[in-house]
Amino acid sequence: MSKRPAIKPTQASLRRHFRAHISSAVEPIRHPESVAFKTRFKGRYRSAAVLVPIIQQDQQLQLLLTQRAEHLRHHPGQISFPGGSIESVDNSLEATALRESHEEIGLEQHNVELLGRLGDYYTVSGYCVTPVVGLVKHAFSPTLDASEVSRTLTVPLNFLMSPDNFSLQEVLYDNEMRRYFSTEYQSEKIWGVTAGIIVALYEALLASHR
Repeated sequence: MSKRPAIKPTQASLRRHFRAHISSAVEPIRHPESVAFKTRFKGRYRSAAVLVPIIQQDQQLQLLLTQRAEHLRHHPGQISFPGGSIESVDNSLEATALRESHEEIGLEQHNVELLGRLGDYYTVSGYCVTPVVGLVKHAFSPTLDASEVSRTLTVPLNFLMSPDNFSLQEVLYDNEMRRYFSTEYQSEKIWGVTAGIIVALYEALLASHR
């Protein structure tokens, strides 16, 4: 991801971007692994949503992330966004993202200003994940569901919106080459779906900064 400019979003610029695109159809994220897994599952995937929570902390915008519990079947121990499968009680994917965020880390729905969606991302575990971007209005103390989340962490948004901090990795998976984005911040490795969604946020915001 070289030769692309870093951007420094503000709450105002984030609001402007998503307001300008509120009526636009959002295309699926076309990163190598998402495209590969969409092809592999041929429509036989499950719907899920994650919240991409942006919070004001230490006088700058930060992305709030979780670390998945080590005993989970899918992606144990990985850095991720709060979220999960859509359930019958949810009337929208936004409702799924907010419900799961409350269950996993105690983030109250009224404390989130929803901005909009990014494109769908297809995963190795057979999910079609819709990222929902939101601003956390007020500081809060996370209350973790230990059955799903081991901890939370924050990473400065400016760091994540610099493409030079990401690389495209390759690994042989099920006899085929898997290609995915990866970054590291203070020994925290962020890769796979989570990194791909962050890169997609950068790509979406970059269009507004040109």
